[in-house]
Amino acid sequence: MAVGLLIGAALSVVTVLDPAASSKSPSAARDSERSETTVRQAAQVGLDAYSGGSYGDFWDLWSAQAQTAVAREEYVRLFQLCPQPVPDVRFTIATVTITGDDARVQATRSGDTADFAFRYEGGSWRYVPPPEELQEYRAQGVDQLARLRQAAGTCGAVASTPPTSDPSVPVPPTSVPTVPDPAVPDPTVPDPAASVPSNSAPAVPDPPVSAPATPPA
Repeated sequence: MAVGLLIGAALSVVTVLDPAASSKSPSAARDSERSETTVRQAAQVGLDAYSGGSYGDFWDLWSAQAQTAVAREEYVRLFQLCPQPVPDVRFTIATVTITGDDARVQATRSGDTADFAFRYEGGSWRYVPPPEELQEYRAQGVDQLARLRQAAGTCGAVASTPPTSDPSVPVPPTSVPTVPDPAVPDPTVPDPAASVPSNSAPAVPDPPVSAPATPPA
């Protein structure tokens, strides 16, 4: 009994000397993980991945239930068919509202404001897409969804396909050799008949015929 009293007294002394030790608890650690700072950090990482075109990394930050709506590679392929209309523009987080394990993040980009839902899951805050968007992924394939977005005018410009040949190397023109017409003489080839003298004798002019002299009277 005396030993027990001594141990109890020692613990009391430690508590008095270090009151912070008694205030630390698992609930306090959980509260710090659910703070506005951690939500802002998680939201900024996820939104930066999306705005920068790292769609696979963004999908990795979704909640586990949301990831069942569309496969990672299909989500990446969706943006190859229908790029986002405002690429490479970062989101700015405005406000954060936390309700238990759920958080609502309001962010702005290019003058537009949007709300994003996050949920504390597995020790971190993870993005939860809107229910209607998840339903589209489940009900429609990526190809059909891309066609619908293209028709609605919500897609950005698709990168043009690079040329298959190297534009720096000129392609020599294919020339077709011309066959000379045998009926038409080639002016560049001399006519052999023109250089050979004629075998006929040269023409000798006739002697002039003089008129008979007038007889004397």
